[in-house]
Amino acid sequence: MNKIALGAIAFSLALAGAAHAQTTPSPTVPPPVTQPTTPQATPKAPTTPQAMPSDTTNGINLTEEQARQWVSKTVYSSDAKNIGEIAAVQRNPSGRVTEVHADIGGFLGLGETRVRVMADQFKVEGERIVLNMTAEQAKTLPKVTK
Repeated sequence: MNKIALGAIAFSLALAGAAHAQTTPSPTVPPPVTQPTTPQATPKAPTTPQAMPSDTTNGINLTEEQARQWVSKTVYSSDAKNIGEIAAVQRNPSGRVTEVHADIGGFLGLGETRVRVMADQFKVEGERIVLNMTAEQAKTLPKVTK
């Protein structure tokens, strides 16, 4: 009986020791020292020909190379219809886009109409040029001779 009682006491002490070991707090580690930072200008990502910079207050500025690479990009209407493609980009001397010419309508290049789209009549959404008008309204844009 003494062996059982001693075994039970030893077992109880072992459990108490294990419980105590689990609840001991770990040493406090001070937080890392941070150096004061000075505000730095975030570098702008280089403008790639695939991404036309857009700013509704300042317009869209393109280099000559970027303007050339946007020729043949697809034009969409505000109702998400593919209505044509960019035929030309007109810029002022500072590079700001003043208008684009788009070939709309037709099929496989036949029966297209070239129209003038002023800079405030479209926006750039990623790779897309989206007119601020429906496909039906786009048919009323001023015609341009090819």
